[in-house]
Amino acid sequence: MNGKLYCLIAFLSLSTWMGFAQQSSDLFAEGNRLYQEEKYSEALAKYQEIEQHNLESDALYFNMANAYYKLNKIAPAVYYYEKVLQQNPLHKDAKFNLSFAKRMAIDNIEPLPKNIYQKFRDGFILKLSYDGWAWLAVSFAMLASILFLWYYFTYRTGYKRLFFVISIVCASLTFVFLAMAYQNYQYVSTTKYAIVYVQEAEVKTAPSVAGEVSFDLHEGTKVKVLESLDNWKKISIADGREGWIVEDEIREL
Repeated sequence: MNGKLYCLIAFLSLSTWMGFAQQSSDLFAEGNRLYQEEKYSEALAKYQEIEQHNLESDALYFNMANAYYKLNKIAPAVYYYEKVLQQNPLHKDAKFNLSFAKRMAIDNIEPLPKNIYQKFRDGFILKLSYDGWAWLAVSFAMLASILFLWYYFTYRTGYKRLFFVISIVCASLTFVFLAMAYQNYQYVSTTKYAIVYVQEAEVKTAPSVAGEVSFDLHEGTKVKVLESLDNWKKISIADGREGWIVEDEIREL
């Protein structure tokens, strides 16, 4: 009886998921059609319906960002381009469009120079998502296993030496990619960013309405979230300045 019940629950769950997937596919196609007709608000409504089902994809976020950009809504355009790059750091169109969206923002913040590790992290480790590094590790581990088997069952000395050397190289790369995946995951899971979502926000020296205003930020600016206290967030910006901002004035990525 329990086995039949579990099968029924699994079947219903699968059917529900397939129904959501088909509905989302139809909504996505309809949204794309409306976008092509330059009905950006209507297209966005279709994309938002998909988002409400918690079905995420870089294609969905990219189209949402484009629709917001066409509607001259800076903050959400920047937010969703950043969401695309969180899922797919190699998405060239999102990078290109994000650069244009950022030009619409008022704040022009000069970033601090990066040290060697930061350059390596941003230029290499974060070039792929941790899932991407993990898939590379698995692929090279499988390749190393296959090559080692060829080495083991091959009797010709030249081929045996070649397969052995290449299998060792692939095994070494497997550990390198695993290390990259771990470093990427550690950084992504412990580092939070957000986008300023209001036209103008005051950043204060203390988490209090009565606190002194340190500087102002405007919609579309990306900030790093350092800590939380009640309805306040301590943030830092690219030039190293820090302060407290009301939680509702930013949206975390």
